[in-house]
Parts: sequence; structure tokens; C-alpha cells
Amino acid sequence: MEKRNRTIVLAVITILFPILNFAFQTNINVSYNSGSTLFSLYNAQINTSQILSADIELKHENENFDFFASMIARNDNFFNDHFSSSYYAGFYFVVDESGFRVRNGNVTVTLGKIHLSDVVQSPYSLFISSVHVPRNTFDVSFDSETFLYTTRWIQLSNLQSGSDIREKLRSANYKLYGVKFGNFRFGYQDVAVYVGKEFDFEYFANPVPSFFIQYVNDAGRPYSEGLGDANYISGFFLDYDTENLYWYAQILVDDINANRFLHPESYQNPDKIAWSVGANFKNIFGKFGLFHAGATKYTFQPSSESGNPLYYGYTYYPCFTYTKDSTTMVLPLEYLYAGYIYGENNLAFMITYDSSVVDGLSADAEFIILGERSPINPWNESSTYVPGTHLLDDNVLEYRLISRLNYLFTVADWLKFELKGALGYIWNASVLVNVDSDNVKKPILRPMEGNNFPYFSLSLGLIFNKNF
Repeated sequence: MEKRNRTIVLAVITILFPILNFAFQTNINVSYNSGSTLFSLYNAQINTSQILSADIELKHENENFDFFASMIARNDNFFNDHFSSSYYAGFYFVVDESGFRVRNGNVTVTLGKIHLSDVVQSPYSLFISSVHVPRNTFDVSFDSETFLYTTRWIQLSNLQSGSDIREKLRSANYKLYGVKFGNFRFGYQDVAVYVGKEFDFEYFANPVPSFFIQYVNDAGRPYSEGLGDANYISGFFLDYDTENLYWYAQILVDDINANRFLHPESYQNPDKIAWSVGANFKNIFGKFGLFHAGATKYTFQPSSESGNPLYYGYTYYPCFTYTKDSTTMVLPLEYLYAGYIYGENNLAFMITYDSSVVDGLSADAEFIILGERSPINPWNESSTYVPGTHLLDDNVLEYRLISRLNYLFTVADWLKFELKGALGYIWNASVLVNVDSDNVKKPILRPMEGNNFPYFSLSLGLIFNKNF
């Protein structure tokens, strides 16, 4: 059966590849990476890695229709694959961005497994992660000279294992409402995370902000709808864009302590908020960028009632550990958060540079302060919150300082050479801590004093591009 499936796949590729090439652009990116990776930051058993990967993309683009399909082959040995060793010489395959896009005037419809993006141009966008983790998506967007609107269904998880449907099936709906005036844009954003089903038509099709949809459905008119396990996240953005200057500000509110104003004598629940600001400006030397973001403790977490877990955390998966060859592996949280890349309880700073003096040269430097985090365990080790708002008030904090240098050299119209390097140091790197003191009993990540190590990686790549 396995050999039969393999033969069918190879036959389909052999037949379709020459046919599609006549109408498609072909991109092939082959790269070799040596040294540290995000996985080595979270998994002590991975010291350094030598990774070979190949990304093959076919796409067709015209004025009204785009078609794109991409697959990646890697031999990093980070994930389980039953056929990797026996059939594919240690490689496994990943479906990368693949789908289609239809445009008609001001309306764009996108469907497929898509690299998602936020409305602001930032490495620290809050509502949609800046990390390219393709997700199954259905997006309808409108963009005119004065108004923009987006509604987007995002599949968070559809797991085979697990007994609780609230944990197996999780999705989100993202909405954007914006107005334009001159070079400014101002808008409102929200995300509704719901569990127990893959698609909620009303969250997607109803242009009313998701807060009111959740409120009505949970209360019942006359009957409550859904499983009642949903979360609403909202916020605002403002940006300004000219030829030589771009700046933005963005805020996200997962929960806010209204009692400090309405009932200061009552309980004070934590503020769960994130913020991001940044700017790019151009001069004769190139484009320079400066960015900052942060989030308070518990932001993006699910919640719990009487110690019993809810599953509406704004993450791609309801867990971040898995087993590989009888070893517990930690999925880097940068690949887990659906919103802000670093999630809760942190501050991040980045400077960037894209050269106009040396074509293809770019660089950045980043400094991050991280506290205790748990994207999947409400209130970390406790069954309820610690009153008040918290940010980096842990006994030990993790510090990361990493600089990166990229150079893309054009050899010919159809061939480019890419060189990437990263150098840095990690202080008090976080480690996995199992939790037994609450009803949820899911792990957290906690900075460990003295767990220091350097970070170094070097990557070489060749990019082939051909139009047929």
C-alpha cells in the first residue's frame, strides 16, 4: 500500500509538472543551514543542526486571479514521519502556502493554506503573527480609497487525537474595519476564538463586531448557541504611509480591569493587553526601522472556571509539547502564537536596515526580555489569577540578544545566491516545567538562572526562478 501511494504521487508529479510549467512561474529554493535554530532555544538536546531544505513553488498570476502551490522538503529531524527514513532519505514534506486569490474591483477573495498578515507593516504585529505559519483560511477583503474591511476565517487546529472536541476543533475569525484620510489609516480589529467546531458562519458573514455576536449567542435569544466556550479580542491601529516614511501604533485588549474605574473596592482582575509601535524611514543609505512591542502576563491565554480549563487561547494548537523518538519536544512558541509573535509577559525591541548602497543587503538586531509563559495553562500554576496586572515581575527573567545579516546576490535573471547569518547570546533561557498544582496540569515555560548559551547560525541558499 505504501509503495502504491508513493508510485501514484510520483506519477501525478511527473504528468502535471511539464503541463503546468507552460502557464506557471516556477521557484525553487535550496538552502543549507548550520548552527542554532528556534528549536535549539527550547530543546536542550538539540545543540546544533545541519539542515538541508528545498522549497518548490508553482504560481500563476494575472490581473484578476492568482494560483499558487508550494511544498517544502526538510531533513531537520524535528518531527515524526513514518516514511522519512525508509523512502525519502531522511526528508519529510510540508505543504507551504498554497491556494488561490480572486480580485474583482475593490474586493479580494483568498482561499487556501495561506501565510497570514496583519494590517500594519511590522515584525511585531499583534492580531496576526508575523511568523509565516500557513493556515487554512477563507478571507474576503474590501479596500477602497476611503474604507477597508476584512473578514477572515482561520483554522487553528483540527487534531486527530484527544477526547474533548473543544480541544480538537478550534478556529478563529478575524475582522478589520478601517477608514483612510490622506496618508493616514485608522481602524478597529477583533478576533473571535471559538471551539468545538471548524467554521461558524455568523462570525464570518455578519459584519457586526464579534463582541456582540458572542454576547447574543451566549445569552440566548431565546436559546444559547454553540458550546459557550469562546473568547473575544479587540483593539485599534493607526498608521501613516508616505514614500519615505511609515509609522504605526497598535493596541490589543484580551481583557481589561474595568473594576479599577467602576468598582475600585471590588476584585481587580489582571489587564491582558499588548501594544506595538514602530517606524520605517528612507534616506540615501537605505531604509531604517525601529520597533517595540510588549504584552502583560496571561495575554492570549485561555481561561478557566473553578479551575476547569477552557480552550479558547489564541494559539494555533492547544499544546506545545509532543513526543519525538520517545523524547519530549517543545514546539517553539513563535510557531504557536496566532497573534503577537512572543505572546505574553515580555518586552521586545528591534532595529532593522535595508541597504540601498549594497543591493540585497539587510540586517537587524533584536533584544527581548521574557518572563514565565504558558499559552495553554490558564493562570500558569494557579487555579485563578493573582490580583492586579503583571509584567516581568518573575524572580528570574530570560534575555535574548540576536543580530542577523542577510545578503541576496543576483547571479542571473533566473538565479540568486542567498547568505544568512545570525549571532547572539541567551541568558537564563526558559525550560519546560510540568505543573501539578492546578486542575489543568499543563506545562509552563520558566526562565532558569544560569542557563546561558551563545546563538549562531549560518545559511547558504540558491534560488531558481523561471517563467514558462
